Amino acid sequence: MADNALTKVARIASKAAQGATYKDAKGNIQIIKPAGDSNYMDFTNFLTSTNGTGGSTGGNTDQNHPAAGADYYAGSLADGEITERYLLYQRDESVAEQTGSQTVILLRDVGTKFNMAGDGATFLIHLQRTSMAKGAKGAVTDIELNYDTNNVAKEGYFTTTSVYPVYIKSTDLATTNELDIPINGIGENLSGKNFLAPHLHVKFNGDGTMTYSSVTGYDNDGNTAGATGANYDVIVDVIATFSTQKAVAQFPESIKLFSGSTRTDKANILTLDGTSDYYENVSDGLLINLTKYAYTLYDNQEHGYRISNDDIGILANYVIPKEKLIVGNKIPFQSHNTITDNKTVPVESYVSGTWKSDGTAALHVPSQAYVLIEKNKITVQFVFQINFSSNYHNAFLDIQSITPYRK
Repeated sequence: MADNALTKVARIASKAAQGATYKDAKGNIQIIKPAGDSNYMDFTNFLTSTNGTGGSTGGNTDQNHPAAGADYYAGSLADGEITERYLLYQRDESVAEQTGSQTVILLRDVGTKFNMAGDGATFLIHLQRTSMAKGAKGAVTDIELNYDTNNVAKEGYFTTTSVYPVYIKSTDLATTNELDIPINGIGENLSGKNFLAPHLHVKFNGDGTMTYSSVTGYDNDGNTAGATGANYDVIVDVIATFSTQKAVAQFPESIKLFSGSTRTDKANILTLDGTSDYYENVSDGLLINLTKYAYTLYDNQEHGYRISNDDIGILANYVIPKEKLIVGNKIPFQSHNTITDNKTVPVESYVSGTWKSDGTAALHVPSQAYVLIEKNKITVQFVFQINFSSNYHNAFLDIQSITPYRK
């Protein structure tokens, strides 16, 4: 028997979708049904729950813009959404690190409600690591953070899923309440037994000062008679302003921002071609290409000494990561080796146009080895001291080019 038109419509309608399901941010299955008497489905809650992608300002699960308590990600540093970073505070590295409460004077007027500093404050931090052996404190060293949303341990780093760099909204700071920023994650993955994340406490005081302190975290074996593992305290290195904007196009690595040959025996101001004011378009940072040796010449350049970059601890390509490209930030020289004062290194001497091995010398890295970040330009000075035959000689490097850096 043939179906009439009404029967056909009923059969089609019985097989048609009457709604939709989705998994929300908490992993729960939700159902979307037609709204009221209409045939339209209301996806408003779906969009609110999933929050999609783009320049969200916290409260979502987007890996590019995640949030964690007062620690708030306003955008992506890598694609240029973070801008207008001006230095507010920089730790004096000649003074021993302190983990107790500290109140610092900010370098710029941010207003009594932190309403004159863009969208808020950003923090560069590292952890002070104290080894523990059966309850006894051991060596104290520094350990850098590895921000990884997948929470995979990385050798030599403290892996965190809390957003880094730290961003805090101006509206949160304006409350003058103490804000709690946990440094969550697997850390060094020492034990997997007894772990507590270190925390940073921050309070804007409304009078041009900010107070911060560390809450000690730990990762140990949980032995009540005396734990073995490590303790961790938060050290604040830099505080800066920040604002947000739409993402900008990033330079390819092949672009030369600076080229030529520049000696670093004195502070050299290098203007960079094409960089935006706040370095939003340099991918993951700056790559400074250096000569292979730090050297000194004297007696009308007829004599001199040189030491290899490898012995100094400078890679031929010296990287300044994007998070440190803050206007006003003076970045001390950092080595990929451990340099102790008067470290013994091989030295070559220069006589009559020829370099030759000439024993060893003592190496010293003075405070004038640094990079200062300014708008569209950087000031570079890489000067080292060679103590050879009881005579000190200043040695410097040549900069050959600067390009964008990509991880």
